[in-house]
Amino acid sequence: MDAKLNVVLVNLISEEFLTRFQAPLAVNVLAAYFRAKCSKIPIKVLDMQHIFESTCTDNQTVQVDFSQCVKIVIAEIVESCLNSRAVIGLSIKWTTQDIARAIIEKVNDQCVSARPLFVVGNIGVTHGFQELLQKKPFDNVLAVIGEGEEALVSIAQQAGQHTEDMNNLGLYKDIANVAINLSGKINIAPLKRIDLQAYPETAMIKPVEIYDKEWDVHALETSRGCPWGKCTFCSVKKQFGDSQSKDCWHWRSFPLSKILFDIRNYALQGVRNFDIKDSEFFGPMRYTEEFNQNILRVEEFAKGLIAINEELRTAEDVPNKTISVTHVSARVDTIYSSDPEEAEKNKKRKNAYILLKSAGLRRVYLGIESGSPSQLRRYCKGVTVEENKRAIEILRELGLEIEVGFIFFDYLASLAELQQNIDFIEQTGIHETDSRILGSLRIQKGSPYVEMAKLAGLLLDEDHGQLSYIARFRNPEVESIERIFSKWESATRKLAKILPSYLRIASYKMDFYFVKDVMRCFITSNQASLPDKIKKHVAKRKEFLKQIRHEAAAGQFGKNMPKLLWESLNLAEIGNKGLIEEISLCGATEKEDPAERRRSDERQSNCL
Repeated sequence: MDAKLNVVLVNLISEEFLTRFQAPLAVNVLAAYFRAKCSKIPIKVLDMQHIFESTCTDNQTVQVDFSQCVKIVIAEIVESCLNSRAVIGLSIKWTTQDIARAIIEKVNDQCVSARPLFVVGNIGVTHGFQELLQKKPFDNVLAVIGEGEEALVSIAQQAGQHTEDMNNLGLYKDIANVAINLSGKINIAPLKRIDLQAYPETAMIKPVEIYDKEWDVHALETSRGCPWGKCTFCSVKKQFGDSQSKDCWHWRSFPLSKILFDIRNYALQGVRNFDIKDSEFFGPMRYTEEFNQNILRVEEFAKGLIAINEELRTAEDVPNKTISVTHVSARVDTIYSSDPEEAEKNKKRKNAYILLKSAGLRRVYLGIESGSPSQLRRYCKGVTVEENKRAIEILRELGLEIEVGFIFFDYLASLAELQQNIDFIEQTGIHETDSRILGSLRIQKGSPYVEMAKLAGLLLDEDHGQLSYIARFRNPEVESIERIFSKWESATRKLAKILPSYLRIASYKMDFYFVKDVMRCFITSNQASLPDKIKKHVAKRKEFLKQIRHEAAAGQFGKNMPKLLWESLNLAEIGNKGLIEEISLCGATEKEDPAERRRSDERQSNCL
């Protein structure tokens, strides 16, 4: 069996997200687990982002370079198929479905006598497998729903035992978390989550495989799932399959011993900065028993980091002797609760963060989401505006950096709620953090907000590539403001992602003052002054883009992909110059029927 089969995992990217130099964590985690369980079956990872970066040239456009990258991936897969029978796993995320389709079709055309077994997974499959498996060529692949470690192991074992008939999808119909199209009917086996407490300690990833160039960190998981699971904008309850069962989405942690073992192992290899990618780091905090259990876990984690740092400091030949955690994600209620009965717990919460900071924690991503009481209730966040404010204050008092999650616009929002958000942002100063805080809610497939928008008569079409829905706003003025801001932001959206932090923050501040001025025009019923307001902001941003060009030309900041930087800057300058005309063409200030306007193709491409 071993010599007859090999496995290839492909981290897919699309042209839309080429500026995201993120570590391909999903495929590398799968590969490490697979090696621990099936050591005799060869497996390799093809990271399209790495291939793209490695093959970029200065004399071709990004589009040509990306096309070349796709050809290289196809050639590598074909070579694997020629050596032996192959299982090819494609990690489908947002906007990568078309890339997956092209790869499957071209590989099948070139490997007629030895077609591989294609397996697709990741979020694009978990939330979209029902539709995906009914389209060619996906009607002849295996779809893995939710966590894929055990599914991939079982698929490879089954394929290895039936290499001559390995493309017979019926062989895999009883494997947990696997969905297939059998004679036009979607068959899905029972869903099962990995027992993280029994995760093999030998499933180690090399430092280079988890290195995130965008932030100069190494990515880690310490848990999976969510301790809350009620936010209406989130699809976490479908994250591990189409099930409302708490067992399918609830927060679970890896053994602390494994986490610290891995961190120490990486530290001894020279890794110093870790980024924890968990959806929520602390875990459940609502009830006393789980609160005490998870506070203790966090404290033991911090003490473990401190012990590793002590070991590094006493080592003779180890440079840069301190490790740090650059980021964790947390809910507000892990920091503060306004419940009078929680006073003692608040002390424990604060002490846990103090200990984490002493262990090397530098930044907390805080899911604030809104500064409006009614919007928070609609989002079902389970916290109040005052708790949001106090949590921000506490983190600042402790000297921790803050990155804020915020959903400024949503389809049911009122003008008063937007003003409450503006007031909150100014009061807390979060527009001066490295955080994109003026985004619009994306109606994720699988989220409760889908039904909310549908009941309000706002839901329009589904965007299969983005795993979301297009909708219209209930309030025409809110829609006009969102529309104008989306046009404004689109000019620098890609550029901001690849700027140094200080310039990105400056860009975010300009965004905030722009939307504040636009809102004032609507609140005071003075839309006639919009063109002059917009011209003022366009002129200011023009000077800002000149500053960026000057600093970049002077070599004041470096990027791994200068071509992307220059192309994004060129597009930003063009977009900024044409902003007045763009907004006029959109009819943002015209008195036409907003419902008809929203249904236009142009509007649909910019509303999310």
